[in-house]
Amino acid sequence: MKVLIVDDKKDNRYFLETLLKGNGYEISSAENGRQALELLDNDTYDLVISDILMPVMDGFELCRRIKENEKLNRIPFIFYTATYTEKRDIELGMSLGASKFLIKPQEPDVILKIIKDTISDAQSEKIETGKVNMDNNNEIFKLYNERLVIKLEKKMLELEKEVQSRQKIENEVRMLAHAIQSISECVSVTNMDGNILFVNDSFIKIYGYSKDDLIGKSVDIIQSANNPQELLETINKQTLNGGWKGEFIHKKKDGAEIPVSLSTSLMRDENNQKMAIISVSSDISDRRELEEQFRQTQKMEAIGRLAGGVAHDFNNLLTVINGYSELILRNMKGDDPIYRQLVEIDKAGQRAASLTRQLLAFSRKQVLQPVVLDIKNIMTNLDKMLHRLLSENIELTTLFDPELGYIKADPGQIEQVILNLVINARDAMPLGGKLTIEIRNIIFEELFYWEDQKIEPGTYLMLSISDTGEGMDQKTVAQIFEPFFTTKKEEGTGLGLSTVYGIVKQSGGFINVYSEISEGSVFKIYFPCVKEPAADLSKKIRNSDSLSGSETILVAEDEEYVRNLACEVLRIHGYTVLDAANGGSALLKCEKHKDTIHLLISDVVMPEMSGIELVERLLSIHHEMKVLYMSGYTDDAVIRHGILEEKVQFLQKPFTPISLLEKVRKILDAK
Repeated sequence: MKVLIVDDKKDNRYFLETLLKGNGYEISSAENGRQALELLDNDTYDLVISDILMPVMDGFELCRRIKENEKLNRIPFIFYTATYTEKRDIELGMSLGASKFLIKPQEPDVILKIIKDTISDAQSEKIETGKVNMDNNNEIFKLYNERLVIKLEKKMLELEKEVQSRQKIENEVRMLAHAIQSISECVSVTNMDGNILFVNDSFIKIYGYSKDDLIGKSVDIIQSANNPQELLETINKQTLNGGWKGEFIHKKKDGAEIPVSLSTSLMRDENNQKMAIISVSSDISDRRELEEQFRQTQKMEAIGRLAGGVAHDFNNLLTVINGYSELILRNMKGDDPIYRQLVEIDKAGQRAASLTRQLLAFSRKQVLQPVVLDIKNIMTNLDKMLHRLLSENIELTTLFDPELGYIKADPGQIEQVILNLVINARDAMPLGGKLTIEIRNIIFEELFYWEDQKIEPGTYLMLSISDTGEGMDQKTVAQIFEPFFTTKKEEGTGLGLSTVYGIVKQSGGFINVYSEISEGSVFKIYFPCVKEPAADLSKKIRNSDSLSGSETILVAEDEEYVRNLACEVLRIHGYTVLDAANGGSALLKCEKHKDTIHLLISDVVMPEMSGIELVERLLSIHHEMKVLYMSGYTDDAVIRHGILEEKVQFLQKPFTPISLLEKVRKILDAK
């Protein structure tokens, strides 16, 4: 049996062709009524199955033409439609001579049975396949036009909805396109051969290419040769399986390489075929820099904690070493055979104390004693020393604003900052050059951050020290503030600039460095200005004899060798000394001593009872007693014990006999 299938939809034809061929029918197909008539003119068919709504010639017209043709009108005709489904549609179809009128969809078994029965009935003449069930053509045309108008109206409504839907989709596409062009991420689309089809504006801006440079070119144009081959293979494999996300290195038009956060995804067409690859990337250079700064800060904090941890024991030991060295040297003649050896011991002790202070300065763990400073006075005090430090082939220039602001800082630490930077500048100019120290006021209008430190708007004092020396590359600049990093192969400790860094940061300031190879270096330090009057830093030089006294002093110190040194120094200079190894012992000594105790010298951190607790209990008994705290711990431990207050007297270990005597005399002489 031979069947002609007429339908403009490929999928519909394929379904019927497959179904009927599988059941032994010979099949021909046409896309519209005109093609069907051409096939009918050249071949013989046992059945025609036709859709109704088709271009060129619809199913109603095809049926009418077949039934009016004496050669063809005996062929049974079945309508199979999803569009013309109303009662009047069925009436028109049957009136035109159709054998059956089926509404899509139908089960395959139902379709096969109807086809078999229709062909069988036609062959046995149970149905009059050639008869048109209308009295005249006018009625047929009237009904045909009516159904056509109704379907056209419906089709127009459908088209209108489709247009509205398409406009909505187009609007969404435009908004999506605008969004893609507006976002800060770089978006690109490549075909499956790796050629670029599309890039957004951010891509052009970040990578430095024009669209003409990129469209149609291989995506390799932006890939760095420094990406591992294994990574490239992983990205390609995972992208083809759906997508990949990670970090990658891209190359800009100027050759500069940038780290990017990259994500890729595979796009497929309606047939699930691989169509294109969408890539979204963003420059993470700033993030990498912040991460590196964070790691650097963590590393410095770790070294700071280490320095603070050993400082207590170091400071106690150095107090004893340096203290006894000073006492022995004071009582020894210069021609004594061991005098020179003791001098070297004393120098080594002072050097060790200096290194400990530098470590603590770097880690911002020093106990500072800040005062309001006029930095011009600092520079005046340092003038002679600076000229002694510099060789004759180095020209020193100083430039100051006429009206410089005041800063609040530890004067000794500020001197150390200046000296360290000047020495570094000198060492960077072995053949001579120019060294310029500039100090002026700077106003910052807006808040910003330096490392993890908030820099508030306001007036700052800028201290700039520049040289015309060898300069540094950027890799060196990134490391210069690390402790123990040095470019001086033999004599450098690597603590000079780390000390500067710590002092500046602990003093509430910040520092910037500018340097290039063979172009010299510039260090710019900024301290916040204050409106308070500057302190008088002039010192009266006193010898040890003028520091003697007859008052009674209680020394509470758990480290025996430190306690013994302090007591010995005080007794040598005429003081009556009571000593105690802890807070409990100090309380007992006070209870037994009926006379006045003029001064308590107490360590801050002691077992069983802290220095602050001891002072609170003793002052309730001896109201007139004055207090001097001392500690080898760094500021964190001291602050936790409530010591760092403006009117509290404090002596940082390691101390020398002279510094102890000066502090004691100052407190006792104060009103």
